[in-house]
Amino acid sequence: MKHSFATQIISFVFLLLFIPASAFAQFAPPPIENGPWLFNTFEHENVKASIVARGLNVPFGMVFLPGTQTDENPMGDLLVSERQTGFIRHYRDGELLQDPVAELKLTFRLLQLFDINLHPDFSENGLLYFTWIKGGDNPDGTDDLWMTTAVSRGRWDGEKLVNLKEVFEADAWAAHPGGASSRGLFLPDGTFIFGSSHRIERQAPQRLDSHIGKTLRINDDGSAPADNPFYAVEGALAEIFTWGNRSVMGFAVHPQSGAVWELENGPQGGDEVNILRPGANYGWPLATFGRDYDGTQFNDVPWVEGTERPEVFWVPAITVAGMTFYTGDKFPEWENNLFVTSMMVGRIPGTGHLERVVFNDNGEVRRESMLEELGQRIRYVSQGPDGLLYLLTDHVDGALLKIEPGEVNQSKLDVQYLELSEQGITSPELFTGSDCMLCHRVDESLIGPSFQEIAAKYSTSQSNINLLVNSILEGGEGNWGDLPMSAHPNISATTARQMVDQILGLSTQ
Repeated sequence: MKHSFATQIISFVFLLLFIPASAFAQFAPPPIENGPWLFNTFEHENVKASIVARGLNVPFGMVFLPGTQTDENPMGDLLVSERQTGFIRHYRDGELLQDPVAELKLTFRLLQLFDINLHPDFSENGLLYFTWIKGGDNPDGTDDLWMTTAVSRGRWDGEKLVNLKEVFEADAWAAHPGGASSRGLFLPDGTFIFGSSHRIERQAPQRLDSHIGKTLRINDDGSAPADNPFYAVEGALAEIFTWGNRSVMGFAVHPQSGAVWELENGPQGGDEVNILRPGANYGWPLATFGRDYDGTQFNDVPWVEGTERPEVFWVPAITVAGMTFYTGDKFPEWENNLFVTSMMVGRIPGTGHLERVVFNDNGEVRRESMLEELGQRIRYVSQGPDGLLYLLTDHVDGALLKIEPGEVNQSKLDVQYLELSEQGITSPELFTGSDCMLCHRVDESLIGPSFQEIAAKYSTSQSNINLLVNSILEGGEGNWGDLPMSAHPNISATTARQMVDQILGLSTQ
């Protein structure tokens, strides 16, 4: 017995009605205020967050349109996907247009719209790919929900998305939307990877004959690349790239190594970032740092033989939702830092934020949370063509936010320089444009030691001078028992030497 698409939607709504009220609380953050907001971070003072546009209905992903940037509008235009409506919205010439450029539910049996991605040759072919939940007729003949993950594409003609076509349907059919999400990424070789969620299936993520709980890799026409790890393996699906993944929330290519990093949600704890290796098993649900929603453990140990350890994990969960590496020039101290969005910490509504993770060659060295005061579920983060960070809030009145350097409080800096001058540092202009005063003072310790403590520890030998100059320029390991010192690429070697001479000069005054 066949049932209409409208019946499928009604069934989905009834399913949602039986979710406990506590689960709905996470989808109801307070409306965001108008801003802007100024805040300080570990490396950068006077950071500004402001609203670019609002009125997005539960946005999920966005792409910046190449060729639309100008001197007056360096961000350019962008397209935003709305998860619930199935709309793709157009931000053009500084305005969010009211009419969608695509209403995908009119074309597909679309239950939820997820990520949108530009084809690598978008400037020539105009192709845009999107991931979504596809509804279908339940094989048991009932009206119960039946769904899978799909990939489709359309051609952007400058005004609308046209020539819509489904290119891939995952073999991930299930009667439950659990973990519903799918992010995508085009790799440098032109293939497309995307996530297919776990659907609350305990066995399927650990089986190679199902697309449930996997990252998949396809060609742009939907076919399986012949170099996929299980392409010629009997009993395995050719599109599987990695397995044992829970709910894929983001991908990013590491700017130095070129490795693909993947972000996924855990249950109560166990959100994680993985470095993807073709054919690797990332453990779900056998290996996880999280517990089930009733508090029970999935396993006695968080890692089992034959599975990959996460590069980063969160306990409690912060409900990760998007990530990007920062490679712009507006925040030089954030270079190659990983930014991860949070929608809710420890199952407490109103605790979403943006998190910054810093790495060295050995791995993670620190984390910093920001924008907690907004109380928003932050769904997505992306670096714009202008080198700034842009965020989407997960709300029925969702907002597009911009993070940029704020104005420097010159009067505050003048006071700090006067303090230096009074303490015997006679050329405080050397510290102009640096962030030394965020971490140090002449006679008191802040994040780092005072200048007087440094002067007392080091002699004026050439080896000590070289050591301190290199610490300013290249950063340090935190020899004082404090946090590692950041690099300062904006300071010249000559200026760093002058700073060291003046600091060490305190010991003789």
